[in-house]
Amino acid sequence: MSAVRELQARRLAGTVVTDDDAEIVVYAHGSPDAEATVVLSHGWTMSALEWRPHIEALTRPRPGFPALRAVSYDQRGHGRSTRGDAPLDMALLGRDLDLVLRRATNPDDGPVLLVGHSMGGMAVQQLAAARPEMFGPWVSGAALFSTCVQDVGAVPFVPEGRGAQRRAQAERIVVDGLLRSAGWARTVHRLLTGPLSHPSTAPLWNVLFGRGPQTDHARADAHALRTIPPLTVAEFFAALATHDCVGRLGALSRVPTRILVGALDSYTPPGQALRLADDIPGATLHTVPKQGHDLPYERPVLVVETVHALLRDLRQRGESAPGAPRELALDSGAER
Repeated sequence: MSAVRELQARRLAGTVVTDDDAEIVVYAHGSPDAEATVVLSHGWTMSALEWRPHIEALTRPRPGFPALRAVSYDQRGHGRSTRGDAPLDMALLGRDLDLVLRRATNPDDGPVLLVGHSMGGMAVQQLAAARPEMFGPWVSGAALFSTCVQDVGAVPFVPEGRGAQRRAQAERIVVDGLLRSAGWARTVHRLLTGPLSHPSTAPLWNVLFGRGPQTDHARADAHALRTIPPLTVAEFFAALATHDCVGRLGALSRVPTRILVGALDSYTPPGQALRLADDIPGATLHTVPKQGHDLPYERPVLVVETVHALLRDLRQRGESAPGAPRELALDSGAER
């Protein structure tokens, strides 16, 4: 199926309009009568289209596994969603996710599970920090892939040295180059992505995202990165540095939470995942060998397995169908 036909095949759930006039496009897949709803939050420079294989697997019944409902959305400034007028930071993306949940999910219909990759995982954390009352009554579980609680791109517990200096230098090159001029932007795009046929051979790609399989998905990432406006790329890259949820994730300890990271991830490395797990009592941490930062897309089956593991966790806790308290009704933002 072509990309155009795949786009048309998605079911438009609606467009959420934020206070700063960003239009967040939301899609729904599967039956509204499904046992649970999975909300998928993508990472930097990606879009809701990245979740196609996961959605297909989650919404299709298999022996021993129920068909679930899946909700995906384009982060502001990505895919079909507009940028809005507000200064970019990670807290803003948490508020966007809040509106998406209210637009497309109803906890009275069954558990709502959040899945976030990288920047999308930070949005889940920001929601937990800002709206802890939603976790338990509305959000029943969370899976965080290739993300961190603070200091994105930094390697915790490692003394300042050549590796950390190289990474910091690479980050400055990306941001400064993208913001400086159109010519610089094109140069940085190519430094980052390298040859589109084999982008993961580019040194800057490896410094930022880590080594890993050279797959079709890495090539698709490189093509997508070159099509996004350079200023948008730079703005969001800089906004990632504002993420800090240390000591603010108690709400995630109320629900089953699973954290997965690739052993070869340089951007949100295993040390960062350990810090995140330490900040969420009861969270389960899994490090996946031979995988880099694109873990959920390189290994889509892990997302599906993790979602079903969250459902098993819920059944064991006897919380398979939590209700939504009256005070959590829609009370902010506009919708179309």
